[in-house]
Amino acid sequence: MIRTALAKAAISRTRHWPTWARYAATTAIVAAIFLLRRAADPILPPGYPYLLAFVAVLLSAVLFNHASGLLATGLSALLADWFYLPPVGSVAVQNQGDVVGLGLFAAVGATISLTVEALHRALADLQRALDDRHQALADLARLNADLRRSERQRGLLLREFRHRTRNDLHSLIGLLRLRARAAPSEAAREGLREAAEHAAALARVHTHLAGGGADGDNAAVIDTRRFVEGLCADIVAAQMGEGLRPLALSVEAEAHTLDTERAVQLGLVLNEAVTNALKYAFPEDRPGTVRVRFAREEEEFVLTVADDGIGLPAEGELSAAPSAPPPHGSGLGTRLLRALAAQLRGSFSRYPGEGHRGTVAGLRFRAAPPGTPH
Repeated sequence: MIRTALAKAAISRTRHWPTWARYAATTAIVAAIFLLRRAADPILPPGYPYLLAFVAVLLSAVLFNHASGLLATGLSALLADWFYLPPVGSVAVQNQGDVVGLGLFAAVGATISLTVEALHRALADLQRALDDRHQALADLARLNADLRRSERQRGLLLREFRHRTRNDLHSLIGLLRLRARAAPSEAAREGLREAAEHAAALARVHTHLAGGGADGDNAAVIDTRRFVEGLCADIVAAQMGEGLRPLALSVEAEAHTLDTERAVQLGLVLNEAVTNALKYAFPEDRPGTVRVRFAREEEEFVLTVADDGIGLPAEGELSAAPSAPPPHGSGLGTRLLRALAAQLRGSFSRYPGEGHRGTVAGLRFRAAPPGTPH
């Protein structure tokens, strides 16, 4: 392989010599080959004046170009004619057979020269194509490396942003709870406590986006199964304390990838729906079960939170209900859930469970990211 590379380098240099240098070298090669032929006359059979001349033609065409090969052909033909074809010492050709032989030699020499030149150009084109391919592969490798570095930097920035957001939310929660204790009225205290709970819900969502909810090294998407299961576990820990309440939470979530922007809204809907079920569906410590299901149905993601508690009136019944204090979760909570569903470009519904037992809260939104054609 080293010898081949050296030979290619040498031929590349000789083919770029000046014209006079190539022609002078061609003349020297023809002369050397002819002298070798003359020295071998005693051992070579008569009648083959062009036997070694083809070597001179081939070397000239390979080392230089087709013009040098043609020059070698012409010089070799003249030397053979002068020294071997009768009448010797003259460029005239006496025999018709010698004329045919001389013509054939010239034709074959020209063919060798042109064929070698065509092969050389084809090899040069192939080498250029290979060089271009290697350069393209090198450029692609550099681009991939730049993209990986950019993705890592973006992931680091996104995780740092979530970490700072989570810390800021915890500071806000502490401030709201402090203000709630110092509020002058029960309504103000209740409003501040509710605001603190919503901030705590958002903090839980960002905790899972920055931690177990992320899909591997890609901080821009989350795994829905880990995200939903982890968030439900946190909600239960926050609402049920040490598990003294006789409630059970069942979670069934399919694994899909979801961009983090929509995961925030999904997490807030999940938090609000599960929190409402745990807080209001089972008064007086009655036992029960809350079932959470997240799945893909055709082109939509569907989140369902169902409980077997005391139940709430259906959404359509609220406007026709008599003027009385509405049940917990049927006013601001419903408007919040609808607003979050609208941000997802989806829909939220709440209706009684089977046999009018318990309540079912459902969220539907398109599985494909916004802007993706149907």
